[in-house]
Amino acid sequence: MLTAILVVVHIVVSLVLLVLILMHSGKDAGMASSTGFSFASQASVMERNLTRYTIIAGVVFFITTFLLAWRLA
Repeated sequence: MLTAILVVVHIVVSLVLLVLILMHSGKDAGMASSTGFSFASQASVMERNLTRYTIIAGVVFFITTFLLAWRLA
């Protein structure tokens, strides 16, 4: 039962992490270009929040991966 819950959480976190990574801007473009914001301060806040969410999702992904490996080993 616990393994099934971990697998579902792991799949959801994987998809969320994929979306968050794809939302990051490249070297030249920022979030302002994709969202239509023209103010640099608003775009930088959005980029920082996006980075925070990506880090949190990455940590949760690592934890679920570790727990699944430990549980299935």
